[in-house]
Amino acid sequence: MRPDPPADDWTQFATAAFALNALLIEAGETIVAPMGQSSARWQVLGRAHHPTTVADMARDIGHARQSVQRIADVLVREGLLEFRPHDRDRRTQLVGLTPGGEQMLEAIYSRQLAWSDDVVVTIGPSRLAAATESLTSITEALRTAIAPAPQQKESL
Repeated sequence: MRPDPPADDWTQFATAAFALNALLIEAGETIVAPMGQSSARWQVLGRAHHPTTVADMARDIGHARQSVQRIADVLVREGLLEFRPHDRDRRTQLVGLTPGGEQMLEAIYSRQLAWSDDVVVTIGPSRLAAATESLTSITEALRTAIAPAPQQKESL
């Protein structure tokens, strides 16, 4: 017999967040599939709006660097992204949108806005704003909780 998960507030929240994440990915797939894209590719395209390294992109969207690299490589071959020199680090490159990538991202955002209008009407703009504020606060609290503690020198 499997044990039931804890019924504490944090576990309840995390369970709801996992369900929301799955539905967001499913919604993303629905929005971009007619355009020959996937939710993961959309995340990479969206993050490339401001040129960044693959490692930073992966960290920001919570995916493995290798998986983001594979997606970026495919999007480069398709002409949606390009690798650019990194002014501050010759060992890495920046990933940025091409004009075709900008057009694709604009088309995706247009579809996303049309799709999300119904969801916002159902939830209500003020409830959505409050939820966004709460999620932002929780995200910051988690960043603080996960951040490594500064190293302290041992005194003899």
